Amino acid sequence: MNILLRLMLLFSLAFSTMVFAQSTAWLSSPQHPPAQVRLMLTGELDAATQRLPAVLQVKLEDDWKTYWRSPGEGGVAPSIDWQGSSNFESAEWLWPVPQRYSLLGLETYGYQHSVDFPLLLTVASLTQATKLQGVLTLSTCTNVCVLTDYPFSLDFIPEQLRVDSEAMYLYNKAKVAVPQVVSGNNSEFIWDANQQRLQVNLAKGVDWQQPTVLVDGDPDTTFKLLQLEQSANGLSAIFNGENWLGEPELLGNTLKVSVFDKQHAYEYHATVQAGAVMLESVSWFKLLAFALLGGIILNIMPCVLPVLGMKLSSVIAAPHQQQAHIRRQFVASAAGIVASFWLLAGFVLLLKFSGQAVGWGVQFQQPWFIAFMVLVTGLFAINMLGAFDISLPSSWQTRLATSGDNNYLGHFLQGMFATLLATPCSAPFLGTAVAFALGADTTSLLVIFTALALGMALPWLLVAAFPRLAQALPKPGKWMGTVKLIFALMLLLTCLWLVSLLANYVATPILLAVVTLLLLVFVLILAKQHGAKVLLISLSSMVLLGGGVALLGALTSERWAKALPTDLVWQPLQQSNIAEQVKQGNVVFVDVTADWCITCKANKVGVILQNPTYSLLKQPSTRLVKGDWTKPSNQVSTFLQSYQRFGVPFNIVYGPAAPQGIALPVILSHQAIEQAFAQAAGSAIRIQE
Repeated sequence: MNILLRLMLLFSLAFSTMVFAQSTAWLSSPQHPPAQVRLMLTGELDAATQRLPAVLQVKLEDDWKTYWRSPGEGGVAPSIDWQGSSNFESAEWLWPVPQRYSLLGLETYGYQHSVDFPLLLTVASLTQATKLQGVLTLSTCTNVCVLTDYPFSLDFIPEQLRVDSEAMYLYNKAKVAVPQVVSGNNSEFIWDANQQRLQVNLAKGVDWQQPTVLVDGDPDTTFKLLQLEQSANGLSAIFNGENWLGEPELLGNTLKVSVFDKQHAYEYHATVQAGAVMLESVSWFKLLAFALLGGIILNIMPCVLPVLGMKLSSVIAAPHQQQAHIRRQFVASAAGIVASFWLLAGFVLLLKFSGQAVGWGVQFQQPWFIAFMVLVTGLFAINMLGAFDISLPSSWQTRLATSGDNNYLGHFLQGMFATLLATPCSAPFLGTAVAFALGADTTSLLVIFTALALGMALPWLLVAAFPRLAQALPKPGKWMGTVKLIFALMLLLTCLWLVSLLANYVATPILLAVVTLLLLVFVLILAKQHGAKVLLISLSSMVLLGGGVALLGALTSERWAKALPTDLVWQPLQQSNIAEQVKQGNVVFVDVTADWCITCKANKVGVILQNPTYSLLKQPSTRLVKGDWTKPSNQVSTFLQSYQRFGVPFNIVYGPAAPQGIALPVILSHQAIEQAFAQAAGSAIRIQE
């Protein structure tokens, strides 16, 4: 009898162990020892919903990490296949707030070292035997990724579960880190299909302190944060949306947005609506100030200086003009500048509406425009020598010249001409203002271009406001002929530079013929105006001076001059190649340039091809990439616009520590390049003279 009782007791204990198996052991895989998982039931249940709380524990060694429900641009979210379970209906997986990780420009979201996932399991009956049988698929990564399966099984009767204090503690602790779903009309999601940007607007309600904002919805679409702003009205975040299958289709879909900081964690749901999304990284006050300063600086750029010389020459030639007349002349030129900027704005808007690439100086990509500018600058140069007046049709009854009569269309057109010559130049402050304008709506674009125009017209307006400034110039005399000749030479050099730009479109013999013709006309006019004797003396002096300088240079060049190097090896611009080079541990220097860009030439001659930058670019771990925007290029335009740039020059440095790139200033310097290289490489690089 005692033996029978003992057998019954042992059977009872074994049965109870089977019934109350509330936790798996720590599960691991021999193929991947750094990861361990365990599933625990808390023992609590909700009779109304027939839900059982559980917690899935994940332990990871060293730097291994696993992923959030929306892993980002890499990785796979963990999942459980419940096939084989009985008396089981569904599982709700709750996700604690993740961390953001960045590697080679790719952003992912997940958990490192350890994470506990709260689960809510729904069963069909609380009184029936239940079998939880499934396979957990877990993706873990360091510099490599491993996908591991963990089979598990639990058998129990729900109503007979006992509360497990450890499991309850882990479940409650993990649930605190899960964002709380916010109900109500307090969020707005706007999708701009043209720019593939998503804007998330959240009403004021939480005092966020440096929040993280994450979007998840379509598993094939990733969202990269571009801008995050907080104001009295709430929080606004702008993301770039990318889908590896094509363009994201978000309109009408419901997205989840998680927002969290050290104190708060909330989840917002909303249906995506259509609308325009604009980045506003700079305040309007700063943008207008940048536009004004950029316009002012354009006046001293080499592309505009000859036109200013023409204007000063006209004032010098007629020193006794009335103040009112001088005022009207300079107002007319300023009006020409403003009008030409408005025409440029209209031209840009037409390109935008037609879906074409836009950019500062983009008209210099067209050979017909360059040819027109060659003709105009050549005529102006000849006109400065006094050979003839450039007359418009008699019905306009004015002349395109620097005369001192009462007709002002010529002065108006001078202002327009100055603006056209300014467009291949990029000046400090100009890039920021133009980049914002070209990416903004119609009204913003017109306002920024107007501010640029007023900045460039400011010196002209100052003379109009204070005509005595013009009258303070020296009295006319023989020296004026020399001044006008200098201005004519400046315009001729500008004309020859424009001719050189046509080398990409016209055969070299034709260009040589054009240059020869220009020089011949210039020489003949010089002889006509000053006599053959003066011409002969001038040409002889130039030949002797040039020959003497050349001889002196040849004899002493080893001491003071060096030819510019030509051995830098440049690869064509391809973003995929940049990422591959960075992945291999190289630093990549990208130079987006154009033959018609004067600032690009200055950067090249003054910085890129000079030590210490040249030595840095020659290092074995440096890769050089060039984007040529001389002619229209969709690839280069897309690259520029991805960094909110719409003109050249644009230089950026990539490296293992800066896979997203470090943009350099418009006017390059050795120090800026050295600092960018050091930051991109993740070490203190020193370049030697």
